[in-house]
Amino acid sequence: MALFDERILEKEEPILKEKKTSTSLLFDEKELDKQIARAKKKNPFSLLQPSKAKKEKEKLPEVKKSVADIIPIIDQTDSGLFQLKDEGGFFGIWQLQSTDINAMHDQEAGRNIYTLAKAYQGDKDPFKIISLNLPVSTQKQQQYLEKKIREAPNALSLRFLRKKLKELQYLEWGRTNREYFLFLYGPTELAVKERKDQFMRDVQLAVPLLPVSDEKQINLLYKLYNQNAKLGNKQ
Repeated sequence: MALFDERILEKEEPILKEKKTSTSLLFDEKELDKQIARAKKKNPFSLLQPSKAKKEKEKLPEVKKSVADIIPIIDQTDSGLFQLKDEGGFFGIWQLQSTDINAMHDQEAGRNIYTLAKAYQGDKDPFKIISLNLPVSTQKQQQYLEKKIREAPNALSLRFLRKKLKELQYLEWGRTNREYFLFLYGPTELAVKERKDQFMRDVQLAVPLLPVSDEKQINLLYKLYNQNAKLGNKQ
């Protein structure tokens, strides 16, 4: 005897029905073509124009109106130091008299190197040493020769003096000297001066510090902020 009647099961409808799969697309291509056609009628170049998000560009940096707004130096004080803007403090410039350690005895060269290295390690405050190729200055020698030319007693002396003057002018135009400068910084003028005195005590025997004239300091700063510029008679 069968446990169930097959004829009865054939008549009964299935309880579970298959779900109809959705065949609808995410967008209607025909409707999209209609929207593009309407946009072209209104403005033919609307599709080529960037969106509003692209139109909003980043704000461009403010262009400085003058050189004074770019350079961080405010003024030169009566003591010869330079004052920085935004409470940056002060700094001074001194020249380092270089020495040729290759021409020294090994013991003397080692002592100078050790003295300079000790000064570097012992000074925790910021400072800079800058080397520049500057034109050879022969102004004093030229002035002396010009005076001698005016007082020349004969043609032979005049020709010799003029030849020497041309040599000095060529040296000033075509030759440069490698010079080294020390920049010391501090929050106040007194702090910069105290650092200079301390630095002199530390390295005076190895690398003496020399004062720099105001005119030469201005030329140095001009060269640093205009690195393609030329000083001296090469301008």
